[in-house]
Amino acid sequence: MDFALHRVELLHGEAMTKGTLVVLPVGKKKQQKIAVGDDSGVLTVFYMKKGEVQTEWKSAPLGREIACVVMQAGKDKLFVGCGQSIHGFTRKGKEFVKIKTNLTETINYLFVDENMIWTGGEYIMNIYDQCKDFAFTMVKDKINDLTCSPIAPGDILSTVMACQDKFLRVYQGDKLYHELSVEGPCTSLGYYGTPPMEREARKPNGETQMLYGTEQGMVGLCNVDAKAMRRVAGITDRQQRPGMSGPAAATRRARVLSLHTADVVKSGALDILVGREDGNLEVWSLGDGVSSPSAARLEQAPPTLTYETGLQESVQAIASGSITGSDHNELVLTTYGGKVLAFTPCQAARDPTGTEIAQVEEAGQTGATAVLNSVMAQKKKMMSMSQADQGVVKEEKQRRHKALEAEVERLKQAVEKEKAGYQRLSGEAIAMQTTTKVTHRFNLNSEEACYILTVESQAPLELISLRADVEVDLLDHDGTSAILSRAKGDPTNPLLATYRMQEDGSRFQIRLRTVEGLSGTICCFVLPKRSPKTAHLVTMAVKPLSLHEKITEVPPDVPMSELRLTGSFTVMDMHQWLSLCVNELPSRPTDDEMTISYRSTFVGTLLVGKYKKGSASFKSDSITTISVLKDVITREATARKIAVSISVDVRDETFPRFLELIHPKLAFQHALTQQVRLVEPLREVQLQEGETQFLAEELQNVLQHASEIQQQFELQPQRLAFLHTIVIAAYRHKWRLRGHQSVEPRVQELSKLLEAYNIEQVTAFFDEPID
Repeated sequence: MDFALHRVELLHGEAMTKGTLVVLPVGKKKQQKIAVGDDSGVLTVFYMKKGEVQTEWKSAPLGREIACVVMQAGKDKLFVGCGQSIHGFTRKGKEFVKIKTNLTETINYLFVDENMIWTGGEYIMNIYDQCKDFAFTMVKDKINDLTCSPIAPGDILSTVMACQDKFLRVYQGDKLYHELSVEGPCTSLGYYGTPPMEREARKPNGETQMLYGTEQGMVGLCNVDAKAMRRVAGITDRQQRPGMSGPAAATRRARVLSLHTADVVKSGALDILVGREDGNLEVWSLGDGVSSPSAARLEQAPPTLTYETGLQESVQAIASGSITGSDHNELVLTTYGGKVLAFTPCQAARDPTGTEIAQVEEAGQTGATAVLNSVMAQKKKMMSMSQADQGVVKEEKQRRHKALEAEVERLKQAVEKEKAGYQRLSGEAIAMQTTTKVTHRFNLNSEEACYILTVESQAPLELISLRADVEVDLLDHDGTSAILSRAKGDPTNPLLATYRMQEDGSRFQIRLRTVEGLSGTICCFVLPKRSPKTAHLVTMAVKPLSLHEKITEVPPDVPMSELRLTGSFTVMDMHQWLSLCVNELPSRPTDDEMTISYRSTFVGTLLVGKYKKGSASFKSDSITTISVLKDVITREATARKIAVSISVDVRDETFPRFLELIHPKLAFQHALTQQVRLVEPLREVQLQEGETQFLAEELQNVLQHASEIQQQFELQPQRLAFLHTIVIAAYRHKWRLRGHQSVEPRVQELSKLLEAYNIEQVTAFFDEPID
């Protein structure tokens, strides 16, 4: 089915955060009004009339960036979260309430129902009843999204939260009611269909269908009721892209930032609208006439991607309604850079002046929308319009075009005036305050066992420079085309690199791999294309166990070495020491006895730990992990003068498992050497014979992937050295923890064995005792 959406530019403001867009209910007129809040601290309500954007009202500056905008459930009052304050506005723009909370965290999420208000910060959820504290709870990990629904019995709505530790959690008041483990860190929430609070008859204990999005790009559908929370189905993070073939057809999709449902395709079923961090907007269809999707049905007929477009900057919020005045259900969204865009199936939106949209609006008022919408193509339009009508449309287009040109000219003059003012000022002072917002994310990609540094700016990027005081392997970059320049580092700064952008783009990604066992800092200097030139400094900590990710289940019967600690430390002490080693720990312990489970994304080894006041135990099948934990905890305890008793149980059966886990990577790198030697002779055979079908399948495969093999081989020396370092480190730690401080002669022998790699010989060498 051919389906297209046409883009309409509505507004361009300051940078916008997630969840700062609301479409107001239908009023006296057909068009629905839109409310947006941005980093200037101003709430703007506007609508579209005759193809032009009209501002209804603007609030006074609220003093801080607007972090969230919501509408009171079932009403048309707007509430805004701004710093630690909540502001309430009527539909006409009157501020009727202002609440200054005693919160220490910024209010990132907000929900309002009657006299009750729910707020979500980074870790704490608060409930207010008639502007007074009612309840609060500290969630186990970072809150990434929050909403409310009538799930548990009682008059008070239940709170649904998306958490960083790969869980969806439902709270009734301040008590945990449901918990559901999902595929990855949960980043976004939405409802499939009309939210239960907006339905005429609310049904406590009734089933609610919810959508969630994850860090890995997965979109899931789950059912929630008073008894349980169940996952129904999902849209895979590697869904095939339409019209594409090859490896790129199923490339991994980016982090989900916004979810919404609406019947955009007019199939009778609700479509799932997904906004992603890389700027992708997607419309997924579940088929015709499906009101309540089930797991069985979605397995037989999985969701299909009906429409997709890239906006080059992250999609922060999505809503739907009658925006332009046509008969269609249209999308409206906000982006990181402050753009408010509408997407409509109405072909009149192709006219950038808005004249044809105005024609559709007028036709809609006389009941002739369908007729006019069907004659938007130029030839049909000429046939169906009289000469006089064509003249009127042409004149209107010219008038609007001239008005746009005049507005652009006014803006140019305003820019020149500001530049002249800056030139006068800069003769006496240096610009210090930045004029552009820059954000970054530094996240572990578990599939590739590398970190992805994402930099996003409100203005196009000019260059990005990296400096690190720890060994870091740069893999590749994604986004605008850029030239990478690397300088030879020194022991203090092993990484010095600069990316110079060749095309305009406000978002850039760099993939890099850290070395476990080392800790340090990566500094990133971001320079946007803005005058005055100001660089933004972004700093990221590299932890000793940086490639470990949190997991929910640990496989049974895995042999593990153990580190046991006892002493006069508290749970908080041990929690802080651990947070220096691994990521994804909450800011403070949530129980008297804490349990952690991690997996190395590169090697596949495990780390399991339990700690409470006065005692701690950590188990791992990697001796390097045990040694790193021992060194960090000993150093920190000594610095704070806390006496700690340490014992280590090194189990020999962990080493064959460790070598088996790393064997596929070592075998691949060594096989690469053999394959590279075959490439040129095989190309010679192909040149002389023309036909290569007589070759063995393995040789044909080498020939087909010759360029890729040669490319991989160029990187092989550093990758092979990286793997050898991991194996040698494990050998050193094994004997150091058994009291042997130096095993250098044996390490030289191990290095020779690794050069002529054979897993049986290396395993036997690990088993040999030291005289």
